[in-house]
This record gives sequence, structure tokens and C-alpha cells, in this order.
Amino acid sequence: MIDIRYHVYSLAAVFFALAVGVVLGTTFAKSSPPSELERRTILRYENSMRILKREIEKATEGAARYEALARASEEFCKAILPVLVKGKLEWRNVAIIQTGDYDDLTGSVKHVLELAGANVISITTLNRRFPFDNEERIDSVLAECGVLTADQAKKPLQKLYEILAGTVTVGTHSHLLEPLERLGVARFDGSYDRYRRVRLIVLVGGSSSESNNTADTVDSRLIAALNGFGATIVGCESSNVASSYVPFWQKAGIATVDNADSAIGQTALVYALNGEKANFGIKPTADRLVPQTLEGT
Repeated sequence: MIDIRYHVYSLAAVFFALAVGVVLGTTFAKSSPPSELERRTILRYENSMRILKREIEKATEGAARYEALARASEEFCKAILPVLVKGKLEWRNVAIIQTGDYDDLTGSVKHVLELAGANVISITTLNRRFPFDNEERIDSVLAECGVLTADQAKKPLQKLYEILAGTVTVGTHSHLLEPLERLGVARFDGSYDRYRRVRLIVLVGGSSSESNNTADTVDSRLIAALNGFGATIVGCESSNVASSYVPFWQKAGIATVDNADSAIGQTALVYALNGEKANFGIKPTADRLVPQTLEGT
């Protein structure tokens, strides 16, 4: 990453050089020593450069202090995280569905859920290259899986999402996991059977670019299908995603966490799964940073 100080110094140096060049060029054009006015102009630019340098140094020192404070605060939150979430999801079955681009966050989410005592039953990773909005392609996939939709009221797209939602929550259609994975719909890790029912779902989203943001199509339809099985759904993403899923999750009416890569965001995720419905985080779309139930402890 380019340091902003060097960028500002470079711009200032360019303008200073231009100013000196103009003065000297004028002087040589006249073939006479620089006038008092020209000397004052050069001195004024030199003084401005010194002032600018001092201001940049002050700002840099202040930014460094704030960065150090932020790092210390995050370390403190990490230290108390196990205490804050301990037992909050004891014996609860949770499924993770990754709909976005950030694989690392899925592992962090799994870790904090287990710290809270949850059983992470399964991790389903939707294939970002699969055309989830292509009815014809989905119809072909379902046909290869032995699922007929032509004579049914439900369209192939709706049927696919119901299969995914039902399999993750109550184990329906678990026999279709192998062909669905082979045909490139998703990757399925964990247990998908009717004896380990799941009522808590975490969506891990966030896109690496605006063009890859499929929250308005994929996530919204998946949430509607999961709602049909009575699931409690929380959507989470990292604080530094290039394109946020939160606005689309909010339209779908689920709780959200926009800073799940931080300890305070992971704490909010656990409390959201416990029933506190809010938009947690640090982005403009958030309405809370700290869970309300935590403030009373």
C-alpha cells in the first residue's frame, strides 16, 4: 500500500518545482537577476513546504496513535470473546452457508460458533461460477438428479432453492448431494440428515467486486426458502469486503453483522443467533455495534 505521506510530498514537490521553474524561467527570459518579488515568491513556497511537512508529520503521529489504540482494543476484545460467548449456543445445531467470495471468514465463523458451544453440523459452499439465475441450466441439473419439475407448479429455480434449504435444515433430499456437487452447484461438508435438524443458519457473504455481488438473486431466494423451514438466519461478512451483501439481507428481513472478521462482530453474531435481531457492525447500514443484551451484563 502506498503511504499517503509520500503521495502528498510528491504532489507538493511537483507544485514547488513548477513555482520555482516559473520564477527562474521568467528570470532567465529577462536575462537579469531575480527581483525582490520573485525571491519572496520562492521563499513563500519554501515556507509553505515546511508548514505542509509539519502538518503531515502531526497527522501521521495522530493516525499512528489511533491505529495502536484500535489494535489494543481488538486484542482486548479477542481476549474476552470466549467469556462473552461461552455457553450461548450450547448444544445448538448450526449450519453455515457460504454465498460470498471470502473463504477465510467461514473458518473464523465456525471457530467462534464452536467457542459458544454450538454444533456446526454442516458447511455448504455455493459455487460462485454456477448460473443460479439460469432456469434452463437448473432444469437440466435437476433432471440429471432425477428431479422432475416440468409437470409441477414450482419452477426449477424455486425447486432448487427448496432442495438446498430443506437438505441443510431437515435433511430432505440428502441423496441429491453427490450429484449436485458433481454438477457444480455447491460443495457439501458435514452432516445432512433428518436426525440432526438445524434451526440456526449463518450466511457468510460479501463479494470481491460489484459484478460478483449475487445477494439480490441468490441470497434473497435462499433466505425465502430457509424461512419456509422456520430457520433463524443471520448474514455476516467482513468489514473490508469490496461489495457488501448487507443491504440485500436487510431487505430480506434477517439480522446482519458487517464486521464478522473482528472479535466484537463475532460476539454480535453469537447474540444474533440467540435471537437479538439487529444490523450489527461499523458500516453505514449498521444500527448497533454492541448487542443490547450484552450491555445489561
